[in-house]
Amino acid sequence: MTRLKSRHSAVSAALIVAAGLAAPAGAQSPKMVLSPGKALEFDFSGSPNGGVPAGTFANFAFALDLNHSEQKFTVKSGQPSKDVIATYDYADCSAHQETLLERTVSGLGPGTPTFVDYVDIELIPTKQKDLRWSGGVCYGFRTDGAWRWNLTPTPLTYDAATQLVIGRLWVKQPNVDALKLVFDYAVPSQMVRAVRVTTQQIEPDIVK
Repeated sequence: MTRLKSRHSAVSAALIVAAGLAAPAGAQSPKMVLSPGKALEFDFSGSPNGGVPAGTFANFAFALDLNHSEQKFTVKSGQPSKDVIATYDYADCSAHQETLLERTVSGLGPGTPTFVDYVDIELIPTKQKDLRWSGGVCYGFRTDGAWRWNLTPTPLTYDAATQLVIGRLWVKQPNVDALKLVFDYAVPSQMVRAVRVTTQQIEPDIVK
């Protein structure tokens, strides 16, 4: 199983799992309680060319299954499954692309609803060493059968230590059973070899 590097996973113990909650006027500031996370590993390295295509309108979606912390998928273009769907959307992280992004994932099966804290992504860099590019990754999440979108891109960066392109998406949303990763059109075609979704068990006393 291809694992994301320990430099990513070591962060999970120090995450604040409650965010964006405002206290009423005059009340004390919310007390944030740290919580360990449960990681779901998605290994796409057995797919053609070592991963799932990403960039230049190539995106993909996958369902979450808390009963399987490590899963290997062989993803082939034009062969969608209930667990993973590689899509070509004519859409990226630009505004007002929601309809185009949703229509290609209607066949994605149900997952296990959970609180998604953050998502780490590993891509195999393009072989063209002198290629200069910019761009990032954004996402959608499915909750109660409906897709919601955050189309603000997060930059992808080259990590010289691992010789991989990496990115981290902060999601922090409850009741999520599926995710779709969307890449800027400016991102050249690269292969996503692994994704790690860190989930949290939300208790009533997370914020006091």
